Amino acid sequence: MTALLLCLVVVAADPPKQSAKAAETLQALHLEEGAKWRMHLDSAHKTKAELNRKPVYIWSNPTRSGGQNGSVFVWTFKGRPLIVGSIFSHPEAGRRMVCHELHSLATGALFPERDNAAEKWEPKAAIKLEPLKAAAAPDASPTRRLVQMRTLAREFTGHTIDYTKERWELRLLSQPLYRYEKPEGDIVDGSLFAFVTSAGTDPEVVLALEARKTESGSAWYCRAVRFSDSNLYVQHKGKEVWTSIRDDQNQLHFNPEHTYRLIRDKFMDELPELVAETAK
Repeated sequence: MTALLLCLVVVAADPPKQSAKAAETLQALHLEEGAKWRMHLDSAHKTKAELNRKPVYIWSNPTRSGGQNGSVFVWTFKGRPLIVGSIFSHPEAGRRMVCHELHSLATGALFPERDNAAEKWEPKAAIKLEPLKAAAAPDASPTRRLVQMRTLAREFTGHTIDYTKERWELRLLSQPLYRYEKPEGDIVDGSLFAFVTSAGTDPEVVLALEARKTESGSAWYCRAVRFSDSNLYVQHKGKEVWTSIRDDQNQLHFNPEHTYRLIRDKFMDELPELVAETAK
């Protein structure tokens, strides 16, 4: 069955001043880096999730590392996103550092690989979505289900605590990053939502909401995942339901299950378009 996908490209508000040519070059770089991943779903590498080459979100954070710019991509299989990846870069020591930040949404095994990669990503567990028990049943109408998902997403709030112990409130983006209707299997509908802070428009938390078929009908399921180096606290209707707190197991570059991975991948010469803008 061919999945019907609705992908909304969300462009972060108030990006740093940058020429259209420089922005285009950065986005091309981030796509090139993301395309290096092969997201296999079996150890024999016979099946894989496919990269959606159009970014679902373009972001900037002028407060970090001299100005970070990034693109968020999804890799899908049979209509469902199995991986969310934020590929970003920033100036450092006169050059450009390229980083890969990835989180699995796969409910089964995942075997990512890249050729000649200095650092690997080896998830050790599947992702489990939890039932949203108090939510009304998913509507039969796709249009009304989207309204439901937006309403459900607004029930979640949260904050971060950074390394200086400063607290930052999380803000839900008004548009879902990505919506997937009628994927194969037991999923009826789903969307990915992002939470950001006032420090920048890079995602700190991604929230997956899915309507799934069950024995008694269909029901909503959810899962929050980490996209931050800060401590994260998420509440649902005021009650804390999920945290990601840094410790010996939940480190800067990975979480305990290695379903999250941050890789400072490589230095490269600064892009000519950005060198020219800096010189102005």
